[in-house]
Amino acid sequence: MISGAGIAGLTAALALEAKGFSVAIFDKAPRFSEVGAGLQLAPNATRLLARLGVLDRLMAQAVLPDALYLQDGTNGRPLLRMALREAAETRWNAPYLVCHRADLQAALAATVSERPAIALRLDSSVVSHRAGGDGAIVQIDAGDRIEEHRGALLLGCDGVWSARRAAVEHDRSTTFTGHIAWRASLPREALPQAFETALPDSISVSAWLGRGVHFIIYPVKAGKFFNFVAITRGRDPGREWSSKGDSIALAAAFSGWHSAIHAIIRAAADEWTFWPLFQINRPRFILGDRIVLLGDAAHAMTPFAAQGSAMAIEDSCALAVALSRDEAGWPAALARFNKERLARVASVARRGSLNRFAYHTAGPLALGRNMFLRSRPPERFLADLDWLYGYDGTGFRSNE
Repeated sequence: MISGAGIAGLTAALALEAKGFSVAIFDKAPRFSEVGAGLQLAPNATRLLARLGVLDRLMAQAVLPDALYLQDGTNGRPLLRMALREAAETRWNAPYLVCHRADLQAALAATVSERPAIALRLDSSVVSHRAGGDGAIVQIDAGDRIEEHRGALLLGCDGVWSARRAAVEHDRSTTFTGHIAWRASLPREALPQAFETALPDSISVSAWLGRGVHFIIYPVKAGKFFNFVAITRGRDPGREWSSKGDSIALAAAFSGWHSAIHAIIRAAADEWTFWPLFQINRPRFILGDRIVLLGDAAHAMTPFAAQGSAMAIEDSCALAVALSRDEAGWPAALARFNKERLARVASVARRGSLNRFAYHTAGPLALGRNMFLRSRPPERFLADLDWLYGYDGTGFRSNE
């Protein structure tokens, strides 16, 4: 049984069904929606989506970027160009793509609908759970009735504010990072001329770097739209998630930046949403003998390594492999899964912290960073990503 029909929940259902399990997914939302933002999916995620039969369906709405650019936020000059499209397939045997979160969720849900062993129940909220003999028992609020369901295992895939986790933990393990993600998108035809002139390559990902802030740009929706993500410092809003963003405040945070960035902020003035970034300080996967957390419920992290969705996909596939043995062997398999996944997400979180420092540094350190990025061969940067993008979510590197 799975609580939550987001990326983690849907991927887990497909991975488990592929190993011969029957699965029930419960989600409180009455329908899937377009709420969300753009995603970068590196080869460590896309190779797993391909195995689950999802990637081909997603590709109709995704974009394969030619390169990743790192640029100086004040003058717009490129600091680094790292090839992605050909390098990803050649080096890591899977594509690097960008897409809208809703398109990934739709591709997962459509694939789930083709699997008779998976039952997807929307408008059905898991209100309680408990261990029950040789399995787990959940109560479901189905609107006009309360239902009880039993299964061998309950997976909590219900996000950073996981109700499954909260039912077990009484301390506050989820904290505000001090950063805000501002998100907006514009159709290609609405892009301001100043931005198009400064854009190094319209089929690429570009990260503009500056003191305490950075700005990410990439195409989505088969290239018909562009997604924009601005990361700034901000206040702790409590359990607020997405709300309307103030473009004037956003422009002030990027004072002194290149005119192309300000042109985008103005052009998308009515589109900006404000997403506080939270993280889980003590990641954990195992809540009990029959309850496992996946994705943000287990290890919500900052987006500076662009690996949040990829980690949820990895979690799901690794768990399916761990459980694909006789049930009597589950305790040892889950213990090994827990150990390996905790080590993996810790490594990714460290990479995110390093990226944040490099992106947001200023003064002499920024000058040193720029010199380093310009002088180092792109091949060396690709090699530094082998451990991340070459990793297989079942626990093996792609070239082994």
